Amino acid sequence: MVIIDWGKAMKCNISRTKRSYEFYMAESHWHTHYEFYYLYSGHCKIFINHTLYYVEPGDIIFLKPGEIHRTTYHSSPVNERVTISFDGEYLDSMKELCGEENVEYIFRNSKVTVPSGNRSRVEELISRIEYEETGQDGFSPLMKRGCFYELLVSLSRCQEAETDHGRLELGEETIEEAAKYIYDHYQNPITLEEMAELSHMSPAYFSRKFKAVTGFGYKEYLTNIRIREASRLLLNSDCSVTEIADRCGFGDGNYFGDAFRKAKGVSPRAFRKMQGGV
Repeated sequence: MVIIDWGKAMKCNISRTKRSYEFYMAESHWHTHYEFYYLYSGHCKIFINHTLYYVEPGDIIFLKPGEIHRTTYHSSPVNERVTISFDGEYLDSMKELCGEENVEYIFRNSKVTVPSGNRSRVEELISRIEYEETGQDGFSPLMKRGCFYELLVSLSRCQEAETDHGRLELGEETIEEAAKYIYDHYQNPITLEEMAELSHMSPAYFSRKFKAVTGFGYKEYLTNIRIREASRLLLNSDCSVTEIADRCGFGDGNYFGDAFRKAKGVSPRAFRKMQGGV
């Protein structure tokens, strides 16, 4: 099942969480808002769209609206991170001052490693945002936004140093390539057997490896991508439900309806009506 918040957009929320390595994100999802998190301790992996990232303390993960992702934890008993979620409108003042292109450039990389010499400043800004989040006085919204903007600029400047997504283990690069192929060709009929052959693996082994690397089952991943695109078309186009099913690779309209209802809890037509689509 895909989780997606189509409701009223938030402004800016910050939360601190601790999770054990046994925690498993049971449901893959994407957001209509921006989100990033800073890892204080522990180790985790996150699969974003079609790329796997290893995350260490001092790393930032950026998630833009619509990016499918799933996080898995490993190695360390406890993982601590701070997550900041915000909608596009929260960046409006920054865009007016600095230009939309400069602001969007901040989110050019999904993973950013904060250099050791910058971490104390980054963590200080995060702590100040947490402090103002509690509403100290009438100036807290201004102070919070100012610290948030300063944090974004600091993180943008950290990206001038070369950043990679971590050393991949044996077979992970092949799975990344397979995931990218699926991501780019979701509208076509793609079978597990075909992807296994392209990856030079048996179907059973490919299925196990795909799940281990991405956190998604093969069919789950493909369906999530198709449902995400179908949701976008339902809200932003005048295509019929049948046309959308075909454009998103479902082929059969009844199968599309069943898959969409399972993921969203409502039919495609009801979803479009509820969300005020075209």
